[in-house]
Amino acid sequence: MKRIHGIVIAGLLVVCMLMAGCTSQPAEPGNATGTPSPAATTAATPAPAERFAFNETNNNETVALPAGSEIIISLAENPTTGYAWNVTSSRGLQYVNDTYNAPQTELVGAGGVHVWEYIAAEKGSAEFSATYKRPWENVTGNETTFSMAFTIE
Repeated sequence: MKRIHGIVIAGLLVVCMLMAGCTSQPAEPGNATGTPSPAATTAATPAPAERFAFNETNNNETVALPAGSEIIISLAENPTTGYAWNVTSSRGLQYVNDTYNAPQTELVGAGGVHVWEYIAAEKGSAEFSATYKRPWENVTGNETTFSMAFTIE
């Protein structure tokens, strides 16, 4: 049973790492081919914000990024076990959204990925931290944790 859990966890980590590297650029305003329309070429458009993606491999890191950047944090989660991430974020990070992406499998009880989206809103220092635990259980100090510090420039 422990071997199966280990294989499932290893598979989830691989999926998370692959998902963190998969990003795409939006098409230019205009038509479906990405060709700018005449109005889009004459109007000034603001520079797109940079997007930064993080996952379990970035635990305990400190990262410098420009103000206005999008921050995406993806962590493996399996709510069918009762476990969930208890997240806190500090001033400087503006919460945008969080979603749970269920696994793309028919395997009952398989875990998915929880994704949080923030904006680096204020220059200075900010922090994101999370504890993976069952909400009805007391904190023991043995819980899985994740934290990142950000220097917003």
